[in-house]
Amino acid sequence: MVGGIFALRRTGIDINIIFAFAAGALIGISFFDMLPESISISAGTGIELNVLMSVVVLAFLLFHTLDQCLICLHATTDERPGHGPQISGILKAAGLSVHSFLDGVAIGTAFYVTFNLGLLVALAVIFHDFSDGLNTVTVMRRSGSSTRSAFGWLFLDSVTPMIGAVVAFLAEIPLSIIAVILAFFTGEFLYLGATDLLPEAHRHRVSFKLLFATILGIAVIYTTTQLLHTVG
Repeated sequence: MVGGIFALRRTGIDINIIFAFAAGALIGISFFDMLPESISISAGTGIELNVLMSVVVLAFLLFHTLDQCLICLHATTDERPGHGPQISGILKAAGLSVHSFLDGVAIGTAFYVTFNLGLLVALAVIFHDFSDGLNTVTVMRRSGSSTRSAFGWLFLDSVTPMIGAVVAFLAEIPLSIIAVILAFFTGEFLYLGATDLLPEAHRHRVSFKLLFATILGIAVIYTTTQLLHTVG
């Protein structure tokens, strides 16, 4: 919600720094907690390591494929007369809402494992969903939609993570499935951080500030992980 309001108000803050920091946070949570936790859980369930790595790669490719499909659909609808741009904006906003729901599922599953893991995943998702809210408003406004319509989709995007988290947390999930789910979201987070947010942050310029923001995002997650593990 804050990311979307940020876009509506059009403040002068450098949004690219936020993108760069969020990318680092997503990459950090993938390598420092989600993947190690998945491997640790799988050790007691008989799931082989190559299976988990395959899930990570498949998830990465899945979200890459979905992104490319949305881009192609956006281009196709823009070429049609009438309400093409509005339709493409709605489709993109709907895709972001589905994505946010899956982010919520990642949070709920992580809390199902341990409180510390849930806290870290929630932190990383919050950083990422700021950009999701911003993108939701941006695609709706670029498609010619009204501010009211853009805010409606922003609201949907802001509540779907909570719905996903509750659904996943209340479900009875076997440990073997949890290990696979964590591996799946590792692939998703790596895709979002490395191929979505980082290129977006550096699209207009090269800057040491952006590089530092990415490193800071990774460092914050690493430090938080170590502190939570020490307390736990």
